[in-house]
Amino acid sequence: MEPDKLARLKEYGEFILRKIDSVPQRPSQHEDWVPTSLDDCLVKLQEAAQKTVELATSPVKIGVMGEFSSGKTLLLGSLIGYADALPVSENPTTGNVTAIHIQPQNGFATTQVDNYTVEYLSHEGVNECLHFMLGEADKRATAAGVAPLQISRIKTGKDISNWCEETWKVSNNLELRYLIRELVVFLRAYQAYGEALCGLKYEIDGVTAREGLQFVEMPMAIQTLKFEDLPPAHIRLPSPPQNVSTQLLQNSFPLIRRVDIDVKISREIWDVGGAEEFILLDFPGLGAANSGARDTFLSLRELAQVQTILVLLNGKSPGSDRANRIFTMMQQQRPGQDLKDLILVGVGRFDQLPLDNEGGERELDSLLEVEEGSLTTDTVFRKIKVLQTIIDGAEAFTNQKDRIVLLSPLLGLAELAKRSTTVKAGSEEFLANLDYPDYLHRSKRLQQKWGSLSEKLLADDGRNSLGRQLGYFAQDGGISKLRELIQSHVNTHGLKQLYEDTRRAADAVVQQQEYLRDIITEIHEQGIPTAESPALMELRLAIENLDRTYRNFQKDLGKEPLKDRRGIVVSDVIKDELTYKILNWSQWTLLFNKVQNGTITLAESKGAAGKLFDRGNRGNSSLPSKSEDFFPVFEKTVKELENYARERIRQAVADLLTKLSHQVSLEREKLQAILQPDMETDIEQKFGGEEADLFYKLFLGCDPQQWQEAILSEIDSQDKTINPEVIFPLARQDDKHKVGQIFDWSPERSGNAARSANHQLFVLRLRDEITASASLHLVQYVSEINQLVNAELNGILDQIIPSLQNLSKQEQLLRYIAAGDEQTPGEIPTWLQILSHLASINENQLSEYL
Repeated sequence: MEPDKLARLKEYGEFILRKIDSVPQRPSQHEDWVPTSLDDCLVKLQEAAQKTVELATSPVKIGVMGEFSSGKTLLLGSLIGYADALPVSENPTTGNVTAIHIQPQNGFATTQVDNYTVEYLSHEGVNECLHFMLGEADKRATAAGVAPLQISRIKTGKDISNWCEETWKVSNNLELRYLIRELVVFLRAYQAYGEALCGLKYEIDGVTAREGLQFVEMPMAIQTLKFEDLPPAHIRLPSPPQNVSTQLLQNSFPLIRRVDIDVKISREIWDVGGAEEFILLDFPGLGAANSGARDTFLSLRELAQVQTILVLLNGKSPGSDRANRIFTMMQQQRPGQDLKDLILVGVGRFDQLPLDNEGGERELDSLLEVEEGSLTTDTVFRKIKVLQTIIDGAEAFTNQKDRIVLLSPLLGLAELAKRSTTVKAGSEEFLANLDYPDYLHRSKRLQQKWGSLSEKLLADDGRNSLGRQLGYFAQDGGISKLRELIQSHVNTHGLKQLYEDTRRAADAVVQQQEYLRDIITEIHEQGIPTAESPALMELRLAIENLDRTYRNFQKDLGKEPLKDRRGIVVSDVIKDELTYKILNWSQWTLLFNKVQNGTITLAESKGAAGKLFDRGNRGNSSLPSKSEDFFPVFEKTVKELENYARERIRQAVADLLTKLSHQVSLEREKLQAILQPDMETDIEQKFGGEEADLFYKLFLGCDPQQWQEAILSEIDSQDKTINPEVIFPLARQDDKHKVGQIFDWSPERSGNAARSANHQLFVLRLRDEITASASLHLVQYVSEINQLVNAELNGILDQIIPSLQNLSKQEQLLRYIAAGDEQTPGEIPTWLQILSHLASINENQLSEYL
């Protein structure tokens, strides 16, 4: 249901964008009677429509957000089945938002990470980030008791630098100095690289990603540093480079907005086939004392676009208030929403839960000795209070206990590593640690005990939530359960939330349409006439309908192969014809007539038959006895079918264009009644070459049947043919082989014991093999020409469709085409008519105009 609704909203947004594209930018600059409020309204309407389309076409996003040192990086590695695959920084000062695009692959294979894309902040994004950081600096300065930044008075980067230097010298406040250093590094990076890199994307390789996306470590003893010791400014980069090196990536690190990577995961590790496409968004670890303000800004910015949030708590330090601060930030970013509906909770490092403060494992062991049927969750919590603390902390984020998973990524990876020696669960260095004696001894011991405790809890109550949580942990560190939860959440809640996000964006479009309607009413009240000449209205409507029909045709192009007039796919027609021809080869009749008890026997012709038909040899020369005997008829058949295929394709192209021509017949008749060939010269003289080109493409574009010869001529020039010698499936005599394949019934093998084999079955297989080989290559041949046809049609439409849209914006040209130089009194400008139409269309009326 949600995918259909999203598709509807996508069409709505695209319709609005097309209409706006037909209107001159900033109309108030073209006519003095147009209010400037119209310009602002159109900009906001366009932005709202673009956001609607982007959301409607985007996959579900799952934000992974956790406390610093909660094991988030290793958890992501365990989810994708490779411990240290992701190019993320462990530095607590700064990190990147990393978008992990999951792509399933068949077979049990090692996870592959490739297609690294680095996207830099736009200039606007840098400005927003800087203002966020300045706001944080102002708060910290006030808390530290030093002069605030007074952001309203800041005019240049030098003003910020001066304040940073002065404040550094008068305050040793730790948090303030961390932020000052971050501000200085950010500003200096922008001054050096902003002009060249902002707003750009770069593809990088895995080595560059791993080395370049590690932020250069800075001294932690920040209170003893002098301001002069902060990282200096780099040499300014004058223009965008073709590629980014490791060093440039490190130097420009603060300006990176996001890193996108493709991750190919075996379906046997994580079968995401039942889920819609989704992206894991890895946010920088938040909550450390010196966590970067830039990181927080980037995280909150992306967080507004996610549909599911996986919050990872740190089982090693339960009761921390850092997770609550993260929740507060998330709630501020999405006001009015109950975030608990969006959240899944993972308790990372659960195998490192600090039991020692409560008597070590002794209390856990004592619980395992309790008789079945008398153990409850309250009893467990009373005995192991730290377990209750971590579960209570998790339940603060969600109302549903089945969305809480106790996790140990190391145990999950160890379980994966046991399944196969060929499928790697991590790098050699990681696997060496995993195999080190006693490395996981304590974790596995506790895993077994938690599993036993789960069994006791579930024996008394099969729905006991703590028992289930501990049971999933005992299986593989909870990783399989987390994958299942994510996939289920994508299919149920995630798509629903994506629709709601898109719906809100579409509501903003509706709101701007209402503002537009008010502005247009105001314009008309000023006395702008509303009448139009019938000829101009017909011309505009014909162009609009032609544009819509061609766009729909182009959208569907390639979804189905070429078909003949009966609606049968051309390649199927060719296959049927090929099979018919090969089955009727005379060679098969000759061979089957010689079969006796499954064996082909060549007998010497005697009597009158021998005298009449003996050509000087004792064997029957017309009976095929080697592979060479089949080649002449194979070659003839393939060439005949190749010619037949070309004829069928030419006819299919003609039929396709005829069908398209019928769809635009009304528009063509209207346009041909208005358009005259000699107008092209007049238009070029009066308006210019570009306008004459628009007219020519309209004149030619309204009749698809005129495209046929050009398309077929281009296909013929490609010289695509089938070489029978190459595709012949039987061994033949050539430079490397003195003889080809000789069959068992050949006179040359008369003494061979293999003559007792079933020759009839061999001939049937031989016929099937020849048919299959020829069919495969002929279908491929048809497919390649089909692709050429689609490419040529796309090329033609890529010329015509933009021309139709640009022509719609040419007010004076349209008037001239419709009525020459005559101007009808009271004509409303085309763009204003388009906006009036645009303001009146809502989502439910859209089908009438698509």
